[in-house]
Amino acid sequence: MMEIVTRCAAGQGYVPDAWFSPDSTGGKGRPYPYMIYKNMEALGVMSADSVIKVGDTVSDIREGKNAGVMTVGVIEGSSEMGLTEEEYKALSPEEWERRVKAVAERYTAAGADHVIMDLEGLLGLIEK
Repeated sequence: MMEIVTRCAAGQGYVPDAWFSPDSTGGKGRPYPYMIYKNMEALGVMSADSVIKVGDTVSDIREGKNAGVMTVGVIEGSSEMGLTEEEYKALSPEEWERRVKAVAERYTAAGADHVIMDLEGLLGLIEK
């Protein structure tokens, strides 16, 4: 799967410095922390205190917690929300609030250090 994803991303100008899949860690993907550790090693990051794991699933949060890094759950566009962009935009205000709250609660229950609506919310956390 990652061969397809990375090829398509590269075709749009995005080439990550490093990425690892469960194939790189003996089949141990999320919530195991090993993909984070592999990225840290490849990027020369010495301390988990310097890492932020941003994800859109409970498994992402658990992976980050298991690696001992700051974890951030993203709500909009998330797999946890499970909606297309059109479905998301069509939500009534009441249904939007209910779904956002439910996703935030799942992230928090999994141990997320922070929950943000979208990636813009990450900027303030990085500055801290």
